Amino acid sequence: MDVSVTVPRGSVTALVGTNGAGKTTTLRALTGALLPAFGTIEVLGRPVGGAEEGCPPGVELVPDEPLFPEEWTARDVIALRSALGDRFDADAFQRMLCEEGLRPRTMIGELSAGQAVLFSLANALAATPELLLLDEPFARLDPLARTQLIDRLRDLLAEDDSVAVLLSTHDLLGMDRFLDRLAILDAGCTVLEGSVEDLLEDHVLADIGHEALVSTQEAPHLPPGTSMRRPSLTELVERTLVGCHGRPAADVEARDEEDRS
Repeated sequence: MDVSVTVPRGSVTALVGTNGAGKTTTLRALTGALLPAFGTIEVLGRPVGGAEEGCPPGVELVPDEPLFPEEWTARDVIALRSALGDRFDADAFQRMLCEEGLRPRTMIGELSAGQAVLFSLANALAATPELLLLDEPFARLDPLARTQLIDRLRDLLAEDDSVAVLLSTHDLLGMDRFLDRLAILDAGCTVLEGSVEDLLEDHVLADIGHEALVSTQEAPHLPPGTSMRRPSLTELVERTLVGCHGRPAADVEARDEEDRS
């Protein structure tokens, strides 16, 4: 893998790409769950150890599946984190659950998909992370739960701009107002990275027999009268990946559907 991504404090950065591009692998490597075959990984200025050492200090992960057994409640989570000696604010954890309408005695297995994500998020935030990792946080959420989670994360950054958020996702619907930075991965490599605002400003979709993503620096060299328009965030990602594979967009989208099935 050759992944390079900047995750500033007080911002939300997304890792995007097709299934198998390396999004989840990158997050797992940052937690120490996976070690590189060669070289080293540093997070928050410290080298990452192996899986036996757990997440590096200051790093919290919200995985794409429930982190704790289905029969556990908030009290079980508090007891575990206390026993581990984690930096964990049990009062803040319970307060966040109450704010989301989740009762401390409710078993995790009884929660809806959206509630389970909010439970995991509260668990992570109660540890006051410097780097918050979210693995496909919206994958199992309905539109309302998705909006609520986005709003909750934005509230978090408004309250504490020292937190950096890095999330992996394949679905950018409605994310324009949420993301600050974007890193597009393909086959384990970063193929495009930067602020969302700059990336959208620096590219146009040009009709050259088919719509192609072109940098604004290249646009003046296109034939006179070429139709051009600004891409949406989703179009920017799709067309970048099309350029990586040299196939029509429909083919890339069809492959994604096969990977998800």
